[in-house]
Amino acid sequence: MDDTLELLQERNKNRDLSVIISVCNEEETIGSLLSNVQKLYPKEIIIIENGSTDKTVGICREHGVRCFSYPHPIGHDVGRAVGAKKATGEILLFLDGDIIFQPEELLPYIEACSGDVDIALNNLNPFYSHSSMIDAVSMAKAFLNRLLLLSRLRYSSLTAIPHAMKRTAAEHIGFSNLAVPPKAQAIAALKGLSIQHVQGVDVFTTNKCRKYNSSSTNHVEEMILGDHLEAIEFVQSVVGKRGYLYDTIRLRKFLNETKKLPD
Repeated sequence: MDDTLELLQERNKNRDLSVIISVCNEEETIGSLLSNVQKLYPKEIIIIENGSTDKTVGICREHGVRCFSYPHPIGHDVGRAVGAKKATGEILLFLDGDIIFQPEELLPYIEACSGDVDIALNNLNPFYSHSSMIDAVSMAKAFLNRLLLLSRLRYSSLTAIPHAMKRTAAEHIGFSNLAVPPKAQAIAALKGLSIQHVQGVDVFTTNKCRKYNSSSTNHVEEMILGDHLEAIEFVQSVVGKRGYLYDTIRLRKFLNETKKLPD
């Protein structure tokens, strides 16, 4: 064990951390992921298992985690909401079971939420190496951030893992709203919570290719776009149809006309 990992363990062994992992048929990766996450010495690891037909449940139980198992899929991001509500830690770290993260990759999220940051997002921006990567989902993420005056985040979003948040942030957002990540991000922004992105982890090349996200009809993409529409509608219901975007054309016309007014 190298000095970096020893330091990592020492800094985290007393941390009030809950790690929440959504899984479905992850027997190839979940064991290694859990072994790595346990090196963080979290208060608890919560597994939300739904609809698995392989050995996923057995592997999770072998690792002594809190495993909540559902016989059928409960929804793409619903596990986050369920896990957050069941968590007892003051910092909630969200992962998916199909990507094996290294302990060192997860530390920046924990450290950020140990300080003044309420929500720490995965900074995916450096991994957009070519304009062809900017798909409809990426544009939706960027537009929502712009609508919320969070343009600096660009493509960073609660839609992507890893991400972490203070438990108090989850309470302000509402646990059930975590099932719709873009809406949860919008609620957090409108409530004035601190949202930052931290050192990014590449989840583009490591994300498992499944039938539902690789076919000509990408149902996950459709769902995520729908989630962003729901988030945008929510923002409009709170602050108006333009969100926080200024109508610069009308504003410029107004300013020009006022200059012509007599004293």
